[in-house]
Amino acid sequence: MKTSVIFATFSIIALSVFLFWARFNVYDHNTAITVNDDRDSYTFTAHYDRNETGRVEHFINKNISPDQMGSSENDYIDANTRLNDNTRFYIKESPGKLKIRLDKMTNGAASYYRIRKMCEGVKELLAGK
Repeated sequence: MKTSVIFATFSIIALSVFLFWARFNVYDHNTAITVNDDRDSYTFTAHYDRNETGRVEHFINKNISPDQMGSSENDYIDANTRLNDNTRFYIKESPGKLKIRLDKMTNGAASYYRIRKMCEGVKELLAGK
């Protein structure tokens, strides 16, 4: 009886530690980047180490200055936005994930090149860890 209580207690503690570790595991070093540039839209998607979120947000904010997206590494953003130069795009960002979509029909060439250059910079930032 005593042994089964100790075993059950140990099992519950071990399961709790594992679930906590699995939920907050930030040591995922896999980076996946997808770019789709077709006639109507430009889409950039990245999945990366959660620890890189702050660097990515800082880089994006520097490139869209004076506008700003997130101010914390734990921000979740899901918005259609318009910058001061009338560049309109969709951004979805959370720790370790980023998606940017620009509609080429509602933006000019300068806006397209600005967002594409920013996304290429994010790609280089993540590749040069």
